[in-house]
Amino acid sequence: MNSEPDLLMRQPATAGTFYPADAQVLWSEVESCITRGTSSWRPEGSVPLAIISPHAGYRFSGWLTGVAWRATARGRPSTIVVLSPSHAHAFDGIALPSQKGYAMPGFDVMIDRPAANSLVQAGLAHVEDPAHDREHGIETQLAFLHRLHPRAKVVPLVIGNAPQEQVAAAIDHLTADGQPLFVLSSDLSHFLPRDAADAKDAETAKLLETAQGTTLTSRHACGAAAITGFLASATGAGLRVARLAMASSADVTGDTSRTVGYGAWALFDTTDEVIIPRHREMLLRAARQTLESFTKRGKPPKLDETSFPQALRGHAASFITLQQDGRLRGCIGSLTAHRPLVRDMSENTVKAASADPRFAPVTAEEVPGLRLKIAVLSPSAPMTFSGASDLLSQLTPHRDGLILRDGAKRGIFLPMVWESLPDPAEFLRALKVKAGLPKDHWSDTLEIHRFCAESFAEPD
Repeated sequence: MNSEPDLLMRQPATAGTFYPADAQVLWSEVESCITRGTSSWRPEGSVPLAIISPHAGYRFSGWLTGVAWRATARGRPSTIVVLSPSHAHAFDGIALPSQKGYAMPGFDVMIDRPAANSLVQAGLAHVEDPAHDREHGIETQLAFLHRLHPRAKVVPLVIGNAPQEQVAAAIDHLTADGQPLFVLSSDLSHFLPRDAADAKDAETAKLLETAQGTTLTSRHACGAAAITGFLASATGAGLRVARLAMASSADVTGDTSRTVGYGAWALFDTTDEVIIPRHREMLLRAARQTLESFTKRGKPPKLDETSFPQALRGHAASFITLQQDGRLRGCIGSLTAHRPLVRDMSENTVKAASADPRFAPVTAEEVPGLRLKIAVLSPSAPMTFSGASDLLSQLTPHRDGLILRDGAKRGIFLPMVWESLPDPAEFLRALKVKAGLPKDHWSDTLEIHRFCAESFAEPD
C-alpha cells in the first residue's frame, strides 16, 4: 500500500447534503448536536470501547450522532476506527482508501497509515477507492471526531461482502498494539411505516442489549456487518451495551409512511461505571415508590417507562437488596437482561419484598426503616480453570460476582458479598454452601460464570 507523503487528500463527497459545506456552520451544528439537551455535557463515569453512531443527514440524526460521540468525550484515543457499510459500491471484503487523509470543510483528518498498512499486509483489508468515493457512512462521523479528538487519526473501513469472521479478525488485529476507539456507523430500519419501523427498531435494541447482537441482519441495521463483526470479535465479546438514544426520521419530517430508524449505543467493559448519578437517583426513587405502594396497597404503582430516560429503558439485569439495620431483609434479581431496566427494577423490588423464601413478606410498617440497594449486572461469561487453586487465583475480590452450578444446584453471589467475605477461599466455600453443596465440594461438572455489577444504594 502506497504511503508516500504526496498522496492526495480525499475531498468531501456529501458536504452540503448530509452536513453543512460551510466550515463555520458545520462547526456550530456539530457543537449543537453534541451539547443538545445537557448543560454539563462531558459525561461522568467510564469511556466506552466502541459506539454505534447514526450516519444519516445531520438534520435527521445529527443529535443522535452527537449523543454517541459525547459518550467518548473523556477519552484520549490516538486512533479511531470507523466501520461503515458500503452504500454506493458493490465489492468483496473490507476497503481502505489510497489517500492520506480527509480534507473536510475547515479541517483535515489524517489516516493512521501504519494501522491501515498492517491490515493490508495481514490480508484483512485492501485498497479500493471506489468504495470510499461516494460513501457518507464514514464522512458524516469526521466532524464529531475532529471536535472531540482533534489529534486522533482515523482508520476508515468500508465493509462490502465480507464474512463476519473477517470483520472480527480485522478488529482484533487493530487492538494488538493498543486500544483504538471503534465507531460502528449505522442507521436502523429503512423506509418502513412508522409502526413497523418502531417494532423493528425495538427488536434490534433488544438483540443488542441482551447479548444477541451477533444475530443482527441488514434488515435491522444497514451497518449490521460492522456491529456483528465487532460483537463477534475477542475485542467486543461480552461487553456491556448501553442504550443512549433512539429516534426516527418521522420525528423530523412528520412522514410516517416511509421512515428510517436511528439509535445510539455505547459499548463498555464489564467493570465500567455506566449509570450516571442522576439516573441512579431516579432508579432508587422509583424502587422506593414501588416498595411503598406494594406494601400499602398490594400492588406497585403503574410504571410509565416512557417517563424515564432512554438510558434506563434499555434492557438490563438488576438485583434489588433490602437491608434492615444493616442486615439482609430480602434480595431477588435477574441474572440476564430480558426486559427494560426500569421494569426489571420494579418487578424485582416487589419480589425482594414478598418472594424471598428466606424471609416473611415486608410490611408497610417496616418500609421506612429499610435501605434499598440496586445492582445492575454485566453479561456473565464462563470461567475456565484446571482446579480449585487455579480458580481462586483468577478471582478479583470486590469486583467479581459468581454464578456456581453443579447439576441442579445453583448459587449466586453479587460482588457486594466480598464486603463480608473478603478472602477468595472463604467466598467460594460460602457460595458452595449457598448452592446446597458441601463447602469443600469439587467435581468435573462444576461450572462457574463470572459477572460484574454496578451497585448503588440509598444513604444510610
